Amino acid sequence: MKQRISIIVLNWNGKKWLKNCLSSILAQNVDEGFEVMLVDNGSTDGSVAFVRGHFPAVKVVKLGRNFGFAEGNNRGLEYAVGDYLVFVNMDTETESDWLKSLVDAADKHPEYQLLCSIQTPSQEKNRVRTLNAYGGVTCSPYESAWKITDSLFASGACFLIKREWLERLGYLFDQFYFCFGEDKELSLRTILQGGRIGYVRDSQIYHHGGGADFPSFRTASLASRNSLLTYYKLFLPQNFARIFLVEVLYIVLKLLVRFKQFKTTLGALKGVVDFFFSFRRYEEYRRQFLKIKRREDKYVFERLLYKREIEKKLIKKIYGI
Repeated sequence: MKQRISIIVLNWNGKKWLKNCLSSILAQNVDEGFEVMLVDNGSTDGSVAFVRGHFPAVKVVKLGRNFGFAEGNNRGLEYAVGDYLVFVNMDTETESDWLKSLVDAADKHPEYQLLCSIQTPSQEKNRVRTLNAYGGVTCSPYESAWKITDSLFASGACFLIKREWLERLGYLFDQFYFCFGEDKELSLRTILQGGRIGYVRDSQIYHHGGGADFPSFRTASLASRNSLLTYYKLFLPQNFARIFLVEVLYIVLKLLVRFKQFKTTLGALKGVVDFFFSFRRYEEYRRQFLKIKRREDKYVFERLLYKREIEKKLIKKIYGI
């Protein structure tokens, strides 16, 4: 009998996380079988041998080298059999009803194409992740009492995507991104093509964060470049211009007011420069995407989180008023 649920865990030198991560996934309180797959991105810390020796029920896909988060997950997807595809970071630990709650929501609410878990401790009190007015990912300051809360953003650390929706989108993650920002691109493609993203209140997972130990300068550079590429690919030219100016201004303001994060902010500025060396590769794609968009850019702009609050905080920090 074909299993309809596939759980994909991408790993890169994450041996120290895998015991708790995989043990918690395999111990799920769910009424049907599911496959668990470890996709290894060329680890050198003995991760593959550890999983094969301690978790024989886990399917191991050894890629041989580090393809990055985006392409690594894309390649793992080729080996998955389920109609519900669940992607989980290696530095996580799931609660016992995590999967059941996620799958039940997918079964009962076909109007959602991507469903996410609440990640503790950063999403305490059921506060979902979403996008703010300056292109950043943030936790909402508002606590939700809904079983499923809508959002513009599906965190790549833990989400379920329906295979039929993935086939409609055409691809999971943009492999050029390597890592950082690929989940924002997937999210906005979903929203602009008429889909919905929701966070499931009763599906909770503990996310330690920083499992890959990526350098902060490189992280900021890739995140900045990939964010701008996403808006360039998916939005109308005039709307991209607005976003570009706002995002660059925000980076400059952070450079002025956050001296402790000087190196990270310089990385973000480098990402802006890198964008200019990359954006032309997407000119044909953006023309084709216009033909399949089902929502206007305005739909996203109207739902970006607390623009006025951010502006007030920045002005207060700079001018002291």
